[in-house]
Amino acid sequence: MAKVADLTPDAQNAHKGTERGGAMIEDSLRRFGAGRSILIDKHGNVIAGNKTLEHAGSIGMEDVIVVQTDGSKIVAVQRMDLDLKKDARAKELAVADNRTGQVSLEWGDFGILKWSTS
Repeated sequence: MAKVADLTPDAQNAHKGTERGGAMIEDSLRRFGAGRSILIDKHGNVIAGNKTLEHAGSIGMEDVIVVQTDGSKIVAVQRMDLDLKKDARAKELAVADNRTGQVSLEWGDFGILKWSTS
């Protein structure tokens, strides 16, 4: 177990986020709790999930469960309080997860890293 304060956000994160998206992330965390993991390196530096970590800390969600892996297996987060077939909150969380990602997206400078989908 770690604490949010133990992890180091990526100061050069290319995803700058938006004010509206940040508010949506906070609202989603308050209403549904965490639904997706963040990714850290072996030193606790955040590779992915900077905005989730930032907003979780700002609402007092301080505990972090760290799952160690070498990337050869998928890590699944299982929410034992949700049932997709019976619980409307599970569907609402799915929509909130996708919508906050969409609304929060604002790219900054990648620096020397070039990413292409082609």
